[in-house]
Amino acid sequence: SSGINAEYGGPVVRVSARIRTAHLNFITAMNKGLAADFGETTVAVGGVFRLREGKTKCHVMPGFSCTPLRTDEDINGWLRFYEMSAPLVHTSVFVSRDPGLDLRLEHSHCFSEHGDGGHYHFDTTPDTVWYEGYFNLAERIVRIDAPEETHLIGRD
Repeated sequence: SSGINAEYGGPVVRVSARIRTAHLNFITAMNKGLAADFGETTVAVGGVFRLREGKTKCHVMPGFSCTPLRTDEDINGWLRFYEMSAPLVHTSVFVSRDPGLDLRLEHSHCFSEHGDGGHYHFDTTPDTVWYEGYFNLAERIVRIDAPEETHLIGRD
């Protein structure tokens, strides 16, 4: 559903989803839908979503690595992964395609009042999960400090 935010006057899209039936996480599912519908047109979205019920797999960084991280395996061995419980509040951005700015297509972090928080990967309770989110379309995409050299390591 959609509506107008009375305080700020901008349109928002409310998304509520229960029970995951495919392998895609909440954000990836919406992003793949945008990519399929808009093709070569880049659509950028930002917002917040709440995990109202269920659990998610998240990671936290243990501190900066003393050794170079050159592969996905290096990164996954360095990160600390945890299962985290609802309620969790997430901030998220996603773009349907990279317009040549070397962007990650999606990125979400979460926090809670009960001490859980980190980088969101996916829910681990597909039969009981419940998401509720509010999103808005970006008017423009700006890349600050683009890397001189790029890689695909650590992109999920």
